[in-house]
Amino acid sequence: MESFLTRYLHGNTTQVHVRGSSFGPDDSPSRKHVGNTPPWLQKALERIIIRVPFPGAKETQLIQSLELTGIKIDFSIKGDPLISADAVAMLKKPEEMQFHMDVTQIEPHVFLYLDQSSEKPFATVQPNQPCPATTEEGNGIDLPLQTMRVKSKLVRAPFKVLPGGQKDFEAFLNRVFYGKKSKIYIRGTSDATVDSDFGHLNIKDLEFNGEIETKGLRGMQHPPPQINSITITKGHIDALQVQTELSIHSPADVDVNLGELNMALLYEGHVIGNTSIPELKLSPGLSNKLLVSAWLFGDNDYVTDFIGNYISKGTNLSDNNVTLTISGQHSNATRSVFLKEFLKHINFNVQAPPFDKEPLLADCQMYILSSTVIMSLRNPFNDIEMAINKINASATYEEYEVGTINANFEDRGEGWKNGPMKLPPPSCDNSEKHCTGVVVNSEKIPIATKKLGYEAIKKALGGSIDVSVASEVSVMIDKFKLNNLRYHQSNITAKVRKGF
Repeated sequence: MESFLTRYLHGNTTQVHVRGSSFGPDDSPSRKHVGNTPPWLQKALERIIIRVPFPGAKETQLIQSLELTGIKIDFSIKGDPLISADAVAMLKKPEEMQFHMDVTQIEPHVFLYLDQSSEKPFATVQPNQPCPATTEEGNGIDLPLQTMRVKSKLVRAPFKVLPGGQKDFEAFLNRVFYGKKSKIYIRGTSDATVDSDFGHLNIKDLEFNGEIETKGLRGMQHPPPQINSITITKGHIDALQVQTELSIHSPADVDVNLGELNMALLYEGHVIGNTSIPELKLSPGLSNKLLVSAWLFGDNDYVTDFIGNYISKGTNLSDNNVTLTISGQHSNATRSVFLKEFLKHINFNVQAPPFDKEPLLADCQMYILSSTVIMSLRNPFNDIEMAINKINASATYEEYEVGTINANFEDRGEGWKNGPMKLPPPSCDNSEKHCTGVVVNSEKIPIATKKLGYEAIKKALGGSIDVSVASEVSVMIDKFKLNNLRYHQSNITAKVRKGF
C-alpha cells in the first residue's frame, strides 16, 4: 500500500490486479453464500485475475509550500553548523483523494539556493531523524477543504555546505549580517509518515519548494553595540587584562550563535590588543549582554593613548568619543572553518562609556615661599596595585599657566625619599559595591611658576583655586608599565598656602 500510494501521489500509473471474490456485495458477512450470486459463479470469479492500470494523481504537488520560521543557526560546535526552526507545510490533496490523512512525522531534505535563478544549491539541511508533526485538516472555514496544515520542528539539523558552495554560503552570511532583509530559496523532498484509513503508511520523496525571508542584523550598527563597563583586572608584564560587558541589540529575527571568537581590538585604526568572546550569541529583538575579556599589548603607544584619553576627566579629550573597533582580522578568530573567511571582513565599532570612577588626582596644595606642591592621588581601580614612577605636568588657571612640575620618583639622585608613589586599591565594603579611593600625598615637588599664573595664585593665598592639569606620567599597574601616559583633568582644587 505504501508503494502504491507513493506512486499515486507522484502521478505515476500503477498496474493493479483485480481478482474475483467468493463474497458478493449482497452476501451477509456472517453467512457465506447467502445472496443473489450463485455459488458456481462465485467459484468462477475467484479464478479470474484482471490487470488494470490505476492512473496517478492529476495534482502531484502535494506539498504546496514549506515555510521555516524561528530559525536558529549554531556555529558554536566543531564541524557542521546546526539549524533549528519551526516548519509549516501546506498540503493539498488530489480531488479524488477523499480519505482522512494524519501526518505524524516528516523527514525533509532541504536544498538552499542563494537566488531564485541559482542552478546549484550551496547547502543542504537534513535532520538526523524524522521530526514529529501535527496535522490540521481543512474545515472550509479558516482552512480550505482538501488542504492540510502540517506543523513540525527541525531540532539541531546539520547544515552542510556543498562542494563549490562556499562562495554562495559567505554571500548568504553577508545578507544575514549586513542586510535589513534577506531572502533565500529552498527546494527538496520529504518523506512522511501518515496515519490513514488504509493504515500506518510511509510516503517517500514528496517534492516541495519555497523561500525564506528574514530580517538581517544590519551590520550590528542600527543600533550599534555598546560597552556597558570597562574594568582593568590585572597587569601582566607584557599585557594589561581588561574585562568589559558588551550589549548588542539584534534587529534580526534569526537566532545566531557564532560560538567562541578571538577578535582583534583596534584604536584609531591600530591594533592595541585582542578580545576573547566566550560565545557570541545573538537572540532576536533583545539587547544581548556579552562578557568580553581583552588583553592590551605592552610597549604600544596606541594602548597608552587609549587609556589616557579614556580615564582623563573633564577635558575635550574625554568627551565620550573614545571609540574602539572589534575586528575579525585574526587568522584564528574562530574554530569554525565555515566562518574564517567571513569573519576576516567583519568590523564593528564600540564607544567606550564615560569613565565613572574617582579621578586619579584628588587635589593638591601649593606653597608660595618654597615654590612646591603636594599632589594628592588615588588609585581608581579595584583589586590592582598602582605606582606613579614619573610625572611631568603643567597647571592652568583660566587661560593662565600657573606652573610646571617634573619629578622622577625612581631617581634617588633627585632627592626623593620614598621612591615611586604607591597607590593601594580603593577601600571597599564587604559587598564590594561601595568603594572609596585611598588618597596618598606625594612628597613636596618643586614647581616652576609663570608670572601671570603666579599673580592668580597670590590672590588665592589662604584659600583655593580650581586648576586644570595636563600631565604625562609613567605608571605601573601591577607588573604592567605605561610610559608617557597623557592624563588630563579639569576642576582640581588647589589649596594655596604661604609657608614652606
